[in-house]
Amino acid sequence: MIKDLNEVSYENIVVFEVVLSSASGEGLKVRFDLGKNLITWNDGYMWNNNFMRGISSEKLEYLKSELPKTHMLEWLINYNQGHEDDIGHVTANPSIWQIRVLFDNEETLSSTSCQHFPNEWNLLKELIEKMTECTFRLR
Repeated sequence: MIKDLNEVSYENIVVFEVVLSSASGEGLKVRFDLGKNLITWNDGYMWNNNFMRGISSEKLEYLKSELPKTHMLEWLINYNQGHEDDIGHVTANPSIWQIRVLFDNEETLSSTSCQHFPNEWNLLKELIEKMTECTFRLR
């Protein structure tokens, strides 16, 4: 199990998946496969809104440069260590987030939380929306 940032880096991410769901299980899932340059979008509300598309080299470079600014790996490690109150806040929104990251050494890092979002959640949300051109929030 990955316990600190010395074990992983943003440059070694091969795949990362972000899920945002309601208590009933409906929601959105986006998967970025950086090895295959693909984005997969699954919309639990509108099945006809699902897609898989390629990531252009410009967008891939943008993603790689902006992802570290979200501090996503830092949240995952902190949430897994029980320090979520240090980097996040409780919300009235009953949403659940899940993030799973696969690295080039086949290690994985994942975390989840309900009604407790990282303070910098919007940075990741905005990056996802820019990359997918879709709104990443529950209806």
